[in-house]
Amino acid sequence: MSNWFLTLWDNARTGLWLVPSVLIVIGTGLAIAMLQVDAGYGSEDQVRAWWINSGSGEDARNLLSTLLSSIITMASMAFSVTVVALTLAANSYGSRLIRIFRADLRTQVVLGTFAMTIVYCLIVLRSVHGDAPMAEVPHVSVTVGTVLALICVLALLVFIQGVARLIVADEVVRRVRRELDDTVTNLAPRCEATPEHSPSDLPEDFDEKAERIVLPYEGYVQAVDYDEMVAWAERHDAILRLDFRAGDFIVNGDRRVLVYPPTGRPQRTREEIGEFIVSGDERTPTQDLEFAIRHLVEIAVRALSPGINDPFTATVVIDRLRGALSRAMGRSLPPETLRDGSGRVRVYRQVSTYEGLLDAAFHQIRQSGSTHPAVLIHLLEAIARIAEHTHLDEQRRALMRHARLARAAAERDVGEPEDRHDVELSYRRAIRACESAARTASEHPSPGSSASHPSGTSLSQSPEPISNP
Repeated sequence: MSNWFLTLWDNARTGLWLVPSVLIVIGTGLAIAMLQVDAGYGSEDQVRAWWINSGSGEDARNLLSTLLSSIITMASMAFSVTVVALTLAANSYGSRLIRIFRADLRTQVVLGTFAMTIVYCLIVLRSVHGDAPMAEVPHVSVTVGTVLALICVLALLVFIQGVARLIVADEVVRRVRRELDDTVTNLAPRCEATPEHSPSDLPEDFDEKAERIVLPYEGYVQAVDYDEMVAWAERHDAILRLDFRAGDFIVNGDRRVLVYPPTGRPQRTREEIGEFIVSGDERTPTQDLEFAIRHLVEIAVRALSPGINDPFTATVVIDRLRGALSRAMGRSLPPETLRDGSGRVRVYRQVSTYEGLLDAAFHQIRQSGSTHPAVLIHLLEAIARIAEHTHLDEQRRALMRHARLARAAAERDVGEPEDRHDVELSYRRAIRACESAARTASEHPSPGSSASHPSGTSLSQSPEPISNP
């Protein structure tokens, strides 16, 4: 059930309604409480202080009306600025990145503060009568309303400052990177490798006899409750194979859940297993490791488009990807198989791999930046730095593959020989870094390391000599 709650929480925190709604409730309660305080003080002389509002009922109504009108104007300005910022973000960085702006706590708090103050002033205003004598005016409530109005003025200044930063490319990249770092941090630390199982370990007649369950929903898979699936398979002494993972798009009627042996009750099995799958209209980072990577890549790809032509933003994205991927190299990815309490494999599933993470990070940037030598050189330098954090041959092979692809892109699309020569030098540094990491892993093996060739010749062929430009 935790995945359900995580998905709901992600939807709530990336919306502009949760914090303002909470603050509106707080404002309502505060207004009622302050009116009760005023009712309990009695005569005016008992509450006389320099900071407490004074005057007749008409004075209090005029003050509250003026404050209310001013705050509504400021709130309108804040909402207008928010819409403009979201429009600029959608045009410059992609509509899918709007969730990053919606998730900004400062924006939510400012909008909520305005809404709370408006509700507070409305409730207090309706309790103040114009012909009320001074002793019957809720002076403390009016004073609190004045304080809230001053807070709104300060909040507006903070909000404008925040929006001014929020539309800067580096700030957008930093915020998306923070979400990616959270995803990487949630991965388990790398530990001693356990025997792996793959779909090839399934019974020989699995594909022939397995019951194919129709998925009941259409949309992006946001989360899967694997613990409940393992428990279900154990109760029915069955094996499940899931031909999808979080982030995939499924259609009502897809047969991507296989059950072995067949239960003979496909409709009931569909209903039971369907409860373990959370789907929706958008992808979420709950279990989708490549979600935030794709958001960063989208910023880089748009920056490299002919209409924008901003390779500097692309290099900033590559730097942020390098940091996250370097940390991911020291983490264990989710296993392909899940076992029950007795150690028997119950669920086979599709999972992210190190190669898949690197493909999601580098493919589109390389393809879009193939005519930009600076981007290709920066990409190769990032590969060399990531290699220093690798522990497995799988990781190094994937990095060397992307290094070769970057060099091939330069040979194909870069016309200037000197630029190709610079790319070649960066390529060689990346290859040497991978081979050096392989030798280090062989000399000082760590838990789960699979390096076995100190020279690194098993990882890639030796680079070709550099041709003179």
